[in-house]
Amino acid sequence: METSNVVEQTQEQQFATNGQFVQTSQETETSQETETLNKNTITDDEFWSHLLNNIDKIKIFTEYLLQQFGTKEACNRFDIGNVIEFIICDSIHNDKFQIVELPNAKRYDLEVVEYKKLSIKYSSTGDITLHNSNSCINNDLDMKDTILLTPDKLYLITSSELNKMNIDIRDYVTNKGDSLKLKRKILTQLQKINYKYIYDINIKHDKDTCLNRLCSKVFYEQVKKEFNEHIDSLPLNK
Repeated sequence: METSNVVEQTQEQQFATNGQFVQTSQETETSQETETLNKNTITDDEFWSHLLNNIDKIKIFTEYLLQQFGTKEACNRFDIGNVIEFIICDSIHNDKFQIVELPNAKRYDLEVVEYKKLSIKYSSTGDITLHNSNSCINNDLDMKDTILLTPDKLYLITSSELNKMNIDIRDYVTNKGDSLKLKRKILTQLQKINYKYIYDINIKHDKDTCLNRLCSKVFYEQVKKEFNEHIDSLPLNK
């Protein structure tokens, strides 16, 4: 993926009194694109169909990741979330579905060109953290369109589809002061109303047999390997 310039983009979005998404409040986003001409020619149905075409890769890779590393060790949790984002991004990308990873963007993880920006979340239990405010008071109560992966199911949760199904997202988000959470009960409600973007993925993960390897140790070993390969050219040898 080519390195792109940082572009400041302003997006206005919050909820009207009837629970619909409208343009009323300002939020500045930073995008790592030069100029994405996002014409939104790809529909939710088309994107969802494409995502499911690669579901076996997402399932098997995620199962391997969780079996090897897991989230028992607190220091692994952030890294596991990031790797699952990479797995999903890599599964989406092809000649038709071009993506831009947004590691430093606010509230988003990727943009699918000619579709939309998306957040990616993995959650095994409890309420789902949509975003943290880094120890500051959270004033952002908006949920972005999200790919949500759980051990049982894969979801594509979009504002347009929620509006069609008369789901008021405000009934399911809660401000925890320094973060915004999505109440897990919304998943039961989506299944009850036959929400169309749900897939039974059934990720197998036995926590008792998980190896609980440290992500940081793997990162260290890789960096050490690169260091040793370049040691002759480094200043310490001169």
